[in-house]
Amino acid sequence: MRTNNKGNFTIIQNIVGMFPLLFILAMFILHLALPDKTFSKEERRYLAQWPVFHIEKILDGSYGAKVEAYFSDQFPFRNFWVHIQEESK
Repeated sequence: MRTNNKGNFTIIQNIVGMFPLLFILAMFILHLALPDKTFSKEERRYLAQWPVFHIEKILDGSYGAKVEAYFSDQFPFRNFWVHIQEESK
């Protein structure tokens, strides 16, 4: 009996190809589930919070910058990723 190696390889390729999507989905779910932090002891600074909506801030572009800062500061396991980045320097 011959096994279908090409079929098995295709299945493995599909599973491995899904890893980035699953990682992004898991990070999104964690972002929704974990509470926001207010202060980073490691960086000794306050972290950005979700900005208050005002139409003027939308028009002058500052709202988008504050939302971007919020997502950067509230990323799941942020301290781990910052530590990894610091070690790679």
